[in-house]
Amino acid sequence: MSEFNILFTSVGRRVPLIRHFQKTLKELGLKGSVVGVDLLENAPAFHVVDKPYKICPIDDPSYIQSLLGICNKEKIKLLFPLIDTDLSVLSYNKKAFLEIGTTVVISEPQVVEIAMNKQKTHDFFVSNGIDTPKFVEIETAINEDLEYPLFMKPLDGSASKGIFKIRNKKELLFFKDYVPRPILQEYVEGTEYTLDIFYDFSGKLRCIVPRKRIEVRAGEVSKAMVADNEKIVNEGWKAAECLKGCVGCINIQCFLTNDGTLKFVEINPRFGGGVPLSLKAGADFPRWIIEMARGNDPGDIRDAYRKNIYMLRYDDAVFWDGSPLLKDE
Repeated sequence: MSEFNILFTSVGRRVPLIRHFQKTLKELGLKGSVVGVDLLENAPAFHVVDKPYKICPIDDPSYIQSLLGICNKEKIKLLFPLIDTDLSVLSYNKKAFLEIGTTVVISEPQVVEIAMNKQKTHDFFVSNGIDTPKFVEIETAINEDLEYPLFMKPLDGSASKGIFKIRNKKELLFFKDYVPRPILQEYVEGTEYTLDIFYDFSGKLRCIVPRKRIEVRAGEVSKAMVADNEKIVNEGWKAAECLKGCVGCINIQCFLTNDGTLKFVEINPRFGGGVPLSLKAGADFPRWIIEMARGNDPGDIRDAYRKNIYMLRYDDAVFWDGSPLLKDE
């Protein structure tokens, strides 16, 4: 039996997800390794994968060729990007990887383009009749007396970087020059949810897990629970079915406002940082993906998870004694 090797790019801190894939390979009786690449040798997950490779920056012209070389050498079956900056380049180069036997588990380029540009995200929601925060022209806000607060973020931002609550015109005048490529939206208050959404390789929607975000630290959820809310799942299902060309696990973020309105705000076509909660609840995305790659359909998985499961995250550590670690490319 040939090895079933898996590669993750930009592994960073994604230790629980990688360990789940390692455990899944063993439970399925598959011989294989989990390979990880990262720019930084001190990335924690770099020391958890079975085989680590240090790689050049994503915007380096040699990045794709370097990654292809690793995939060819390690006979990688599945490749998963883990950060936003990897998405576009890998989506456009899926064919090159497929030619050497590696399936990049990523959505089509048009999905990535919608997700990575906040204006396109907004337009996608509006064009499909999905409620989303209204955009406000910055010049209009400067020249007119609008109701505050408002919300500012970069047009192509990620990981909650550069986002600000704008409380008055003085802050608006400052942050419009401070935030790169700023956009301005109505400010939405309410409970935030992340929907882990799973599609099969044909792009068919198979499962949605709603995670209620209780506490967030540095842009990543630290406390959450699997919600028991039929409205959120049903509305999420409608939104997810409008998004054509998705593959694998993505997530969509939304707010349930105090008046019961659901407003959708973000699309991330990759594993979210809080996905270990969905895995623990029974939505075993890694197992389903591996099984589908082997030609086995997981069956009816729409409700294959438990509700009211909590996740309370805490810091752990990886220790390294300085012995040789890196694999040769």
